[in-house]
Amino acid sequence: MLGDQYASEDRPWSYPPANQGARPNVVRLRTIVSRFVAEQHAIVTSGSHVSEYAWDRYQDAAVYHLFYEFNTDWYNLVVASPGISSGEVYRRFAGEFNRILHVGGRPTQHTPEHLFACLYQVARAFNAIHHSIVGQAPCMMRLRAAVWESIFTHDMRRYRQELFDKMADIATLILGESGTGKERVAQAIAKSQYLPYDAGAGRFGPAQNVFLTTALSALSPHLIESELFGHVRGAFTGAIQDRKGRLELCSPYGALFLDEIGDADAQIQVKLLRVLQYRTFERVGEAVTRRFAGKIIAATNRNLPTLMRDGKFRQDFYFRLCSDVITTPSLRQQFTEVPEDVINLVDFITAGFVRDIQRRGLLTADVLEWIDRHRDYDWPGNFRELEQCVKNILVRRDYDPPQPPTSGSAEDALLRIRLGRMTERELLSFYTSLMYVQSGSYEAAATRLGVNWRTVKSRVNRDAKGRGNK
Repeated sequence: MLGDQYASEDRPWSYPPANQGARPNVVRLRTIVSRFVAEQHAIVTSGSHVSEYAWDRYQDAAVYHLFYEFNTDWYNLVVASPGISSGEVYRRFAGEFNRILHVGGRPTQHTPEHLFACLYQVARAFNAIHHSIVGQAPCMMRLRAAVWESIFTHDMRRYRQELFDKMADIATLILGESGTGKERVAQAIAKSQYLPYDAGAGRFGPAQNVFLTTALSALSPHLIESELFGHVRGAFTGAIQDRKGRLELCSPYGALFLDEIGDADAQIQVKLLRVLQYRTFERVGEAVTRRFAGKIIAATNRNLPTLMRDGKFRQDFYFRLCSDVITTPSLRQQFTEVPEDVINLVDFITAGFVRDIQRRGLLTADVLEWIDRHRDYDWPGNFRELEQCVKNILVRRDYDPPQPPTSGSAEDALLRIRLGRMTERELLSFYTSLMYVQSGSYEAAATRLGVNWRTVKSRVNRDAKGRGNK
């Protein structure tokens, strides 16, 4: 729409909601849209003939106009600024809505309450996505776009008219290496769900329990079943009272995040398949059928096609999960595309530890100095490892990354295994070190291996000492 008037921007990925109007392209686009709305409004109110097509385009432009007309209000509502009232904002919004859309006796696409809820959702989504997914590398831009479409689909008009209350029926599957921010993506989606607005009560739909999470590899199948579906008193030994599960606790306007879905037991897969297919479940030990009203978001770093080939992951379960698939890029890919992204990421992490801008800058500088000295490091633990690097430098002003086994040591290990010259202790230490390097942390490796994190640390240190003595 801007054509030759479009101006390139240094940080097109960033989102400053409070001063969005200061960005040159937004200012120009708002000017064009506002002029169009004013011109078409004059035509409609004059009684001149307006085709259905022209009326639809006018309504689309009016929606854009309303969003940016109340841009500061959306931002204040999202961050819950003191003194801001959704009721007061809605009264002003409804007045402008009626002025520009209730004209000429023509029907509108939306009620003011519904459009108010939709535009508030857009502001929440902008805020959640751009504060969770940082970077200007093309892979990160694609990731933000994929998350946006998971929330709204690619057709905003159709979403507002028909899909706003149906997206919970579509599961989202997030794939990617360990430590690439799959949970952050899930949170951004969950916290951006549609909340209906009640003009009479002056509030949005209930927003509690909008993001519940369960790691499916952290507990036994029996405990996971109780955790997800709940149980009734006497259902099993230790069930001394009724208990609601995550499915029951999840808000109709929220999401349940099933982390490490690739490690789900076959029995759990069958039960979750029914939830995805029929939106129903029962508590353990109870015959009462209950309805799940939220959205399912699942994630894994496992290779699901391989698991299906090996009979460890049900195909029918996969095909219920794959309606909407997002893949999170590795830190290596991000830094390869735009090396400068490391500055944005480090500053993003340090902001969570140090509030004072000057002291935060010093910490960021220390981290960037370490990274500059280790330019060839490929960050096997991805974003999670970068966080650990920042914490290490915050505490000790240094970071000692895990030392991956070299190709020579790996070949040596395979040869020794084939010749039967590796002890059980050496084999465990070597394999645990591989898992540690791939996972990026003792805790993540422990989850994959099914042992305590202290065991992982002990084996990794033992392997490092062993390699150091060779």
